[in-house]
Amino acid sequence: MKKLLTLLLTLSLVASLFIGCGSKKETAEESSNDTNKEETTTETKDETTEEADAVTTASIVTDGPALVTALSPDGAWIAATLNDIEVTDEIVVDGQFEHREAVDRKLALYDQDEDHNITAQYTLTAPKMTVKSENFRITGGTFKGDVYVEAPGFKLDKSATVDGDIYFASKELMDTFVVTETSKVTGQLYIDGVDVVTSASIVTDVDGLVKGLSAEGTWIVAVLNNMSSNEDILVDGQYDHREEKARKLALYTQDEERNITASFTITAPKLIVKSENFKIQGGTFVGDVYVEANGFHIQAGSVDGNVYFASQEYMDSMVEDETGSVTGEIAVQ
Repeated sequence: MKKLLTLLLTLSLVASLFIGCGSKKETAEESSNDTNKEETTTETKDETTEEADAVTTASIVTDGPALVTALSPDGAWIAATLNDIEVTDEIVVDGQFEHREAVDRKLALYDQDEDHNITAQYTLTAPKMTVKSENFRITGGTFKGDVYVEAPGFKLDKSATVDGDIYFASKELMDTFVVTETSKVTGQLYIDGVDVVTSASIVTDVDGLVKGLSAEGTWIVAVLNNMSSNEDILVDGQYDHREEKARKLALYTQDEERNITASFTITAPKLIVKSENFKIQGGTFVGDVYVEANGFHIQAGSVDGNVYFASQEYMDSMVEDETGSVTGEIAVQ
């Protein structure tokens, strides 16, 4: 059964029609009375507030024009699709909405069962999506096109994918960007039109992390979410930063004053370090680290595992930092 329609019970057809036309909450309540389901609907509202909101305030759409309206200032806090949709013009997500007394806006590109497990995911295709609504999130499914973010709090949630590039109007807006572990961006991230990966790899998935830390990567790799890999991760290649050998894995985001605002965790069986002066900064690496180069450094972060050095020389060159920690042993192996 389609997502959210299970919540409508016998009202599904009526609700879909009135929501697609931009009808208000009162229409849904009148339809509920017409079908003698007022008592059941009331019980559902008492049990799950979000499901009730989906019934009375969500735009459930099946075509492009309805979706464009649903994401406009005249739309609803949540827009949910029931199939793949292709739009030939730009989509503008605009207007401020509240859900549970907080600013919120959601595009649901998926179906779910009664236990909220995703059962199907859909693709929305458009040349461009401009986000002007604060705390807008794409949940599940894929948006195929480029996203231009002009409001804080943009989020990719529950295996959502942007198959394209994301352009942020400012660094401050990108710093509020959130990506869940199962979500990803296939393209590049830009700030005010400038490619932010020209000197750093900002990654949202394991493939990007592995590539960024490889010999063909960049001197600094910054992650935007937790990640987990079943394979060992290799840090290789020699890089210079400010005329010194340097390599950095940044497991955090920060504000303009460089205060850490969020920390992330990378999990893998091994992290094999062959780059000189490699630093893990912020966040946590869960697994064992094998160091085959000088200058290993943990700063404002931790290794939840052991750190093994290939030689005494490498271990002696480890940078001591009271802000870093290792839960296991540090030894030559």
